[in-house]
Amino acid sequence: MSRNFGLVDYKVQEAEFFLLEMRRVGKKLNFDAVQFHASAFVSAARSITFAMQASIRELPGFKEWYSERQALLRADPLCKFFHDFRTVTQHIGENVVSGGRHDGSGTHYYFVPCPDLPSVPQKDVITACEEYFRTILVLVYDCYIAFGPAIDGLQRYTEEYFASKGLGIEDAEEELGYPRGWTDIGDPASTPWRWEFLRRQVDGCLVEGQFDEWLDRKLPRPDALPPYQPGRRTDGCRKAEEDQDG
Repeated sequence: MSRNFGLVDYKVQEAEFFLLEMRRVGKKLNFDAVQFHASAFVSAARSITFAMQASIRELPGFKEWYSERQALLRADPLCKFFHDFRTVTQHIGENVVSGGRHDGSGTHYYFVPCPDLPSVPQKDVITACEEYFRTILVLVYDCYIAFGPAIDGLQRYTEEYFASKGLGIEDAEEELGYPRGWTDIGDPASTPWRWEFLRRQVDGCLVEGQFDEWLDRKLPRPDALPPYQPGRRTDGCRKAEEDQDG
């Protein structure tokens, strides 16, 4: 991996910040503030995919996976608009957030075509930005699903994942820079808690709240264990013993 995937999470948080600020300042007649926040939002949102490519472009299968999704983004009219919006705003200085109305339903802002960007969405600015943010956020979520163990410590450091590689918990300890057997307390039944303890030492996804809030989606996570007690067996341990006895 070239860089930490946390860069992607950071850009998601940055884009959301400007989007939420746009909502806030957009409640009043303040064209300048909405224009400034729209420009900042688009710049941050567009950089999410750049950060993704910079972070994991070397992962096996990523180029093919991303190529398919990149084609879908390019075919999406709203995504194409925001691509062009960023280009016009950053390289020329034009801002097409320049129309609006205020009535009993509130204040609404709209995109207005210009020579360099003649086709704009009919949706109001905040609605269009929210839709675009959700589209990019789905891409990030799908990336966490497709490449979870490579970019998310909470998906990587599980007994199931290491077993799929023919490895065990001591290999996980060593991978994290700890001595082999570092979490061993002499109780074979403590293994699930050892894995849980290792997961507490690693970074996970920093935008799970955004996945929940904007997409109503959650990442796969191991179930939380009850407090450890010597000799206690989890359901999985009991089932394994019953299978052996049977």
